[in-house]
Amino acid sequence: MKTKELVDIAVAAKMEELTNLFEQMVNKAVEEKVEEIRKNLIASNEETNQVIHETQMPNQSNTIRFIDLFCGLGSFHHSFKTLGFECVMASDIYKPAKENYKQNYGMDVLDDICDIDPSTIEDYDILCAGFPCQPFSQAGLHKGFKDSRGTMFSQVMRFVKINIPKIVILENVQALLNHDKGKSFCKIKKELEDEGYRVVHKVLKCSDYGIPQMRKRLFIVGFKNIEVNQLDDFFDLTDYLKTTTLSNYLGQNFEKDIAYTLRCGGKHSPIDDRHNWDGYWVDGKEYRLTTEDGLKLQGFKDYMLVGKQNEKWKLLGNTIPTIFTEIIGNQLIKHCPSLS
Repeated sequence: MKTKELVDIAVAAKMEELTNLFEQMVNKAVEEKVEEIRKNLIASNEETNQVIHETQMPNQSNTIRFIDLFCGLGSFHHSFKTLGFECVMASDIYKPAKENYKQNYGMDVLDDICDIDPSTIEDYDILCAGFPCQPFSQAGLHKGFKDSRGTMFSQVMRFVKINIPKIVILENVQALLNHDKGKSFCKIKKELEDEGYRVVHKVLKCSDYGIPQMRKRLFIVGFKNIEVNQLDDFFDLTDYLKTTTLSNYLGQNFEKDIAYTLRCGGKHSPIDDRHNWDGYWVDGKEYRLTTEDGLKLQGFKDYMLVGKQNEKWKLLGNTIPTIFTEIIGNQLIKHCPSLS
């Protein structure tokens, strides 16, 4: 082989080596630049969320503001307004709920939470959310977060991350505590804690606090960027303990002392049927609860319930007893000096 050919081969080999080296250097530089851009975007997004929070129509007064997600009949609103708190936004997808909320509180209710941009909401202090309980309830199929309604918690967290409320109050059925061997509850608690919230929880029962109904509900309360006195005692509710009977509460001679948990369906089952919840013996005669009875057993006072009968019972069966929201509101004032 001639010398020139040998030189050409050597040059070609060297060029290939240099080309490969150049490509490696370019790829590495590109990867480093992409990673830099990714980190900058993350930082920018976090900064933007903080700016959004800081520049949202600030609360110029000392009034405590809250939002009412999955508002239903408005149990939080019913109790919090008596404490002087102001509702700046309510949301519910169920039309009869929106109509009743408007009728009783004089404010329009936004639609699906999924379609609401949290950055457009006025600045507020407390986020209230009785997110759908069916995925976790005894009456449901126990699908939990696999149920589309179970994913509504992620929508709640969307508001939490962008608006950064000082207090988050979540309500659901007692069964959530043990759903999926406790994993569902732990997921909720961890997500709040990952956002910097100190979290407490407790199951409350109506008949322990002056309303003769078996209904139990789980409350999860998180605190961030707010002074809280004796957090571990937040759910020490000894001062609120009170018992009464169905007869004393509704004013008739009921054979049963404590009412069944109000439900959305299954009305008019035989009184001895395990599905019965609205039928009772009164003075030896069969008696069926009225929607007026239902309002009282859920703690609503001076509330005008509108709509068809089946709609009314669906709303009553899904609502939060106002004795619970009243107690929690009072505990907030007691334990958070800046709210009093």
